[in-house]
Amino acid sequence: MNNEAIKTEEYKDHTIEIFHDEDAMDPRKDCDPQTEFHVRECRYYLGEHTHKEGTDIDAEVRKALRQRDLVFRLFAYIHSGTFLSLQSFYGKLPQGHAEFDSGQCGVVIVRRKSFLAEWGGKKWTKKLRTKAEEVAKQEVETFTSYVNGYVYGYTVDEDSCGGFYDTDEAMEEAKRSIDSMIQREENKKEELVTIDETKDAD
Repeated sequence: MNNEAIKTEEYKDHTIEIFHDEDAMDPRKDCDPQTEFHVRECRYYLGEHTHKEGTDIDAEVRKALRQRDLVFRLFAYIHSGTFLSLQSFYGKLPQGHAEFDSGQCGVVIVRRKSFLAEWGGKKWTKKLRTKAEEVAKQEVETFTSYVNGYVYGYTVDEDSCGGFYDTDEAMEEAKRSIDSMIQREENKKEELVTIDETKDAD
């Protein structure tokens, strides 16, 4: 995190400062994603599985379909930032941008066996397919935030934490941290009172 707060708020006699998290973990490599990004090699980092040839991605897709995995097309719009989506950017951008700055860059694969093991079920159902698409969409949005530097952290007194993809989320977690801190202090005071009362009884 850098040294300059982008947002500050007072809460229960504590100062919360929100920062850009410059040491954020890569959600595709350092975390445990439920999807796989298979993308064409280019000068931009668009996912963890990079292929030099489009035919390599086609082979991955054929393999996935044989295994009854789910495959979603992945699109990129690269213009003053890197934006990814499961939907095409055509018709959603300023005139000309879609033709020159966007297009399909690869696919997102949801592996059937691992996903069903995680969410329960022995086969794809409409509900599980919908859930898988929601997870894929969320992971695409999270990665988009990461590559554009939209990751945040907070500090409260000596406590700090990062890895939030929304400033409001970071702020709410900071408040929960303060509430927990206050509760621990109150519990300690109650324990001391109990000890003193026991001594007096003796």
